[in-house]
Amino acid sequence: MLYLIWRDPWMTVGTDTYISRTLAAVGWETWPRAADARYPEVALDAATLGAVDVVLLSTEPYRFRARDVAALARRPGLAGKRVALIDGAMASWYGSRAILALDYLPRFRCALACTERRTDTIR
Repeated sequence: MLYLIWRDPWMTVGTDTYISRTLAAVGWETWPRAADARYPEVALDAATLGAVDVVLLSTEPYRFRARDVAALARRPGLAGKRVALIDGAMASWYGSRAILALDYLPRFRCALACTERRTDTIR
């Protein structure tokens, strides 16, 4: 799964981040699996998009919106893949928000899996 946090340049989360570990708790594996930076820049090319089943656009720190989801979903490399908006606070805020995330993230993941093809692992 590709979790985007910024655009111009496109940025994601490394596996050694709170966000990646929070998403792993509900069975998501963030991409890229190895990166030099905690928040690496990423090209939305065939190699990147071919490696993932789902692209999530976070509402923070960059405030992605529904129009960004629609625009990204039209990219050729994303045909047949799920692109969705996720509440960034639920994946990135620790403390009291983490308690809410324990309820939100499994329901969110299930909702995505139920609207698309069913798989055991979503990457």
